[in-house]
Amino acid sequence: LLLDFFNLVFMINKIKLLDGSMSFPMEQLGYNLKNKLWTGMALVKDPDMVRDIHKGYIDAGADYISTSTYQISYDRLKNMGYESSEIKNIFQKSVDLVNEAIQESVSKREIKIVGSFGPYASYDSQASEYIGEYSSSDDEIINFHNNNLSVIEKTDLDIILYETIPCLREIEILSEVLSHTNKEIWVSITCDKNIKFRDGSSFKDACKIISEIKKITTLGVNCFSPKLVESAINELKKYSNKKVLVYPNSGEEYNPRGRFWSGKNEFNDLMIKNWLSLSPDIIGGCCRVGYDNIKKMREEIDNHNLKK
Repeated sequence: LLLDFFNLVFMINKIKLLDGSMSFPMEQLGYNLKNKLWTGMALVKDPDMVRDIHKGYIDAGADYISTSTYQISYDRLKNMGYESSEIKNIFQKSVDLVNEAIQESVSKREIKIVGSFGPYASYDSQASEYIGEYSSSDDEIINFHNNNLSVIEKTDLDIILYETIPCLREIEILSEVLSHTNKEIWVSITCDKNIKFRDGSSFKDACKIISEIKKITTLGVNCFSPKLVESAINELKKYSNKKVLVYPNSGEEYNPRGRFWSGKNEFNDLMIKNWLSLSPDIIGGCCRVGYDNIKKMREEIDNHNLKK
């Protein structure tokens, strides 16, 4: 019994690993991402590529694999002429491809499937995750998320992840929408260098809202500089009662108008050690973070977990 107790404690304290970018391996393969569905186009047109990328992250050591659905939404697909039954099949296909990758992998770990879903800005061509200012009404944003959720709930995802949320306003809206689902939910925001939302609204207020929603188990920050991760972990621990998730981009700067990345990749091994020393619950990578980075995180997490 004592051994079982210590094993349980070890498992509870064990830091987990989310996968990295879906777009980065695609870019390296020469895939054209300049389309309405972004990486979701490969889900529809080139599913083998998506499955292989999932498998690459499983082999690199990820505990959680996210679907290629960030820019896939019910409204977008409907506007492109897809019928409701086809949309449901596309959403489920994103889950099936992860399951296929798990079956093809030799990994002994338990892998959970995380549905990746973007903010309203991932649908509205006039908006941007990197600005966080929406001209749309609350009702338009609510309908977007409700329409999406009605399909998401019919898939066999383990976890729903709303990621790269750029403003407090959308957090407030999601807090109402998410009262209608029974699945486990993660929410991840994106921030500026001051750990505030992209539109300057309050990170602290968002933490308070999320902390009151039982169905949300995890609150994170994503697609921000790796140099800010330690500050983000401290802020999450200070203001939130949820599990802590951080998955930064490479540190390069994205030009939303030109749709290209520039600058320097700022990732280094010491950073990862420093993040782990602050005991987040889950780490991973966002844009421009690939297999090698995730493999290194796996090594550092294993070393860290063994020392605890």
